[in-house]
Amino acid sequence: MASSTMINLRNITPLASTAAILPGHALRFNIPGMPGVEPSSAAVEPTTSTTTMDNDTSVVHGVLYKLTEEDFGTICQTEGVPLAYALHRCRVIPYVGDGKSAGDDALCRVIARDQKIDTEAGSIPDGNNNKASNEQSPKKDGWGVSAFTLRAARREWRQEGKDIPPSRSYLNVLIRGAKEFALDASYVGKLENDIPVGKTWIGNGLSEEMLWMAERRKKKGVTSLF
Repeated sequence: MASSTMINLRNITPLASTAAILPGHALRFNIPGMPGVEPSSAAVEPTTSTTTMDNDTSVVHGVLYKLTEEDFGTICQTEGVPLAYALHRCRVIPYVGDGKSAGDDALCRVIARDQKIDTEAGSIPDGNNNKASNEQSPKKDGWGVSAFTLRAARREWRQEGKDIPPSRSYLNVLIRGAKEFALDASYVGKLENDIPVGKTWIGNGLSEEMLWMAERRKKKGVTSLF
């Protein structure tokens, strides 16, 4: 999430960036890494297919980046698509982070609007004289921004209970990005307190060190790509 990861580690300058919330998904640590060094990486997985935005409390806060086509290709290459990750199309709700509850507030406004649409539009009776949801409702594609996120490439990695605790260093980079974009306090709190930390052989992992080295190279005018 940290802009420095994009700019200094990936050598990419985003066209735009903003905080965003993704309903119906969960942050997972299900991409296996190097045991004892960087045990795992994060992915964003959809929750059960039957949940809706109205009744699913699973959300992921993150950063929505606007990229050129070339830079998007670079991201896919450096992140290991399609071997480690698979592209997952989704719709996110952008918001201006305030470090409090701006993301949840934005989601609540969308839900309230959708409920109003349902109330005004009514529903369509089916053949059994029951009411079925109106598939032409504007809420089906009228909210948020179309985007891509990354989920685990292998189906077995996506299963519940397959998560591997990440390194302290990896988590710190995520938390750094979350605070930079002032994501909701409740979500930052979960990153800081609710995620178990994996064991590393030396130090806390390599993620912060790699980012620090990339930042130093950038300051010296040396271009590198990890």
